[in-house]
Amino acid sequence: MNRSTPSRTATRAFTLVELLLTISIIVIVVSLVLVGLSQLQTRSRALNCLSNQRQLALANQTYATDNAGRLVSPRTNAYPPDTGMRGVSNAWVNTAATGGLVNGIETVKSLEAGALWPYVDQNAKAYVSPMDPTGRVRSYSFSGFVGVGDLDYYHRADEWYDFPDPESPDTPEPYRNTQYKTVTMSQIPQPSRTMATITEEDAFGHNFQGWVIEVRPPTGAGGLWIDTPALWNTGRVNISYMDGSVDAPNIIYEQLALQMQPNPGQAPLHEVTETGVRPAYRFMTTIMLPGIIRPEIQ
Repeated sequence: MNRSTPSRTATRAFTLVELLLTISIIVIVVSLVLVGLSQLQTRSRALNCLSNQRQLALANQTYATDNAGRLVSPRTNAYPPDTGMRGVSNAWVNTAATGGLVNGIETVKSLEAGALWPYVDQNAKAYVSPMDPTGRVRSYSFSGFVGVGDLDYYHRADEWYDFPDPESPDTPEPYRNTQYKTVTMSQIPQPSRTMATITEEDAFGHNFQGWVIEVRPPTGAGGLWIDTPALWNTGRVNISYMDGSVDAPNIIYEQLALQMQPNPGQAPLHEVTETGVRPAYRFMTTIMLPGIIRPEIQ
């Protein structure tokens, strides 16, 4: 009796080279997915940051509508002028309020006491960028050149007095009838190109006062960055304009960025004098006060 021998199918295992190649492909695919997810998260945070700034700019417009056209002050304390302290009554946030600062760190109390609080639906999250790594209650500053009655000799914003009526004879002469007033929206020639808010890094425990640049004459240094723009958005700086539009321009050149943040994790520098080309000057004339500070002035 003949018995047939069952056939056997040979089983072939992966070679070491094939196994390593497969693992490598899986690692590459996972890495690409993670990079894409990280980029998506960064973009989402950047969009949320810009949305916050749009909300603040529009809140300023609404405030002005309710206050005879008067914009909020970019300053961050609201000491009445008659106290002799450097402050105003319509500061957009008020660190001078009780509990506004604790050990030099700004608290939510400063936001609640500010002029814009009712106009952002009492939402503290509107003041914080999701890209801000510092844990502060406020990531944004209003431009120190809007909502003020005067700029000084070097075109730095300042406001030592309240300006319910900038034409009032009670306002000291140096602060009246200047070409630099931006007390109301109507005094801003180009709202769609004039910066309202900006993400700011600061050497202090909070964003102290409005965000300003000091532009030097052409014969001197290119400019003095009194305050430091936060380059959290892949080297760009998130801003809003007075009409409520938003942007993330790439305006900071590499050398200046290194001056501002020389070492990762180090506190940003304060009052950085730039050398070489003049982005501070361009920033001033094209973004902060277009139509007011003209090229021929410097």
